[in-house]
Order: sequence, then C-alpha cells, then structure tokens
Amino acid sequence: MGQNRAKLELVLTCMVFGTIGTFTRYIELPSSVLCFSRAALAVVTILVYFAITGKKPDIPAIKKNLPKLILLGALMSFNWVCQFEAFARTTIAISTVCYYTQPIFLIIGAAIVFKEKLSAKKVICIFAAFFGMMLVSGIIGGGGVGKANLSGVLFAVSGAITYAIIVLINKSLKDISTFDTTMAQLGFAAIVITPYILLTEDISAIHLSTTGLICTLIMGIVHTGIAYVIYFRSVSILDAQNVGIISYIDPVEAVLLSALFLREPITINVIVGAVMILGATAVSELTGNRR
Repeated sequence: MGQNRAKLELVLTCMVFGTIGTFTRYIELPSSVLCFSRAALAVVTILVYFAITGKKPDIPAIKKNLPKLILLGALMSFNWVCQFEAFARTTIAISTVCYYTQPIFLIIGAAIVFKEKLSAKKVICIFAAFFGMMLVSGIIGGGGVGKANLSGVLFAVSGAITYAIIVLINKSLKDISTFDTTMAQLGFAAIVITPYILLTEDISAIHLSTTGLICTLIMGIVHTGIAYVIYFRSVSILDAQNVGIISYIDPVEAVLLSALFLREPITINVIVGAVMILGATAVSELTGNRR
C-alpha cells in the first residue's frame, strides 16, 4: 500500500473516530455496558478480519505478555468508561478537547518513567494545555457550562491520564504485533468489565431502542473493529509526523459536530481553551516526532 492511500485511510479513520461522541448521544446504555459492547463487537470484527486475510493470533506472544495485556485491558475499559461518562456529563466539544490532553500527560509520564528530558518548549506546552483546560471547564473566566460541566471535565482528564499510562505500558511489551496487542486488550477489556457490570447494573432494566442498537453495533464494528484495523495498517506505513498532523481531524471534527448537529453551546472561552490545548499538544508532539 502506497503513502497516499495510507494517508487517505488514516484521514477517513480519524473522521470516523471524530463521530464517536455524537453516536453516544443516541445510545441509552450505561457507560460500562457500552464499553463492554464496544470491546466485544470489536474483537469479533478483528477475528473476522483475521479469518478473511488468513492471519492467526500469535498465541505464544500473547501468553508471553499476558499479565500486562490483562492490565491493559482493565485500563482500556476504565479509559472508555471515563470517555463515555465525560460525553454524558458535559458537551461533546468540551469532553473531546479535554480528553485530547493525552499527549501532555504522556510527556509527563515519559519524563517520570523513562527519565526523558523536558525541554523548555514542552514545559510551556504543558502549562498552555492546562491553562486551556481550565478555560474550557470554566474554572477560569466562568465561561464553562457550570458545576455539572466540571465532573465531565474530570472524567475526560482521567481518561486522558489512563490513555497515557496505556501507551507507556504498551512500550514495554515484547515480541508481539500491534494487531495481537489490540485484539488481546479489547478481549480482556470486555472480560474485566463484566463483573463490574453484574455488580453495579440491573441488566433486566436496561432498555435499548432500535436507534440505540444500530448505533451500538456501528460503534463496536465500525468505530472500533474496522477503524482500528485500518488505523494500525496506515500508521505502520506513515511517518509519525504525518500521523500526528492527521490525527487532529478527530477532535476538530468532534467539536464541529457538537455545534452543528447537537446544537451544544460553545463559548468564546471554550474556543480559546480548545485552541490552546490542541495547539500545545500539536507543538509538543510534532517537534518531538521531528527529532
């Protein structure tokens, strides 16, 4: 596959990712149940992909990394629950922008775990992103949606921190492909969250409309299963800088859909905060990738 096709596939995948928040507005499931459904449907989709292409999961590699993969599955389920709770508690724009502080927390984590040096530029980016987050949440300037908005921001930030931890642990995996890692994490995410659902949710009381069912199937099969396969195939071909630039389609699209289709309020403080957060993460990521 050539570079141009890989770029096109990555653009389309990021556009798919950018619609996740909008789809959650039409799904009546609790966050934990939605997380399970998404993971389980994605695993089935990836197994179908393996069957069609003749590939097989590398069982020895999965066994070799089993403890970390189980931990990663648990973290992934928590990450998704935080993301879905953020969508439910505040606007799609605010939750997505705050969730996209992932690279900032990854920089901080890498400095702590791998003793990577923090340049002056990255320190400035970290402070700019946190200031933007306070603007978006309404802590500074009072431009947010209110106190209810803050809980959504906290869930989004918790998801971002968890995602950074997932990336750091993934770096320590040995002799296992990205596809096997992803499939195993998704499978363990579904398994790990099942007891939590049984203990906290009344399954018999859960109601899902036809629209909600269709959206759930799309989120599991398209947004996760198919999108993950295409995403990892394209990023294996493209350089990190192209991936970093194209990935910003996701949050920008989510913000636009939030305003245009869901009619969610976007104040000037949210706009300024979003520019600060996305700008800071872009600068910190891309300068690092060039090096």
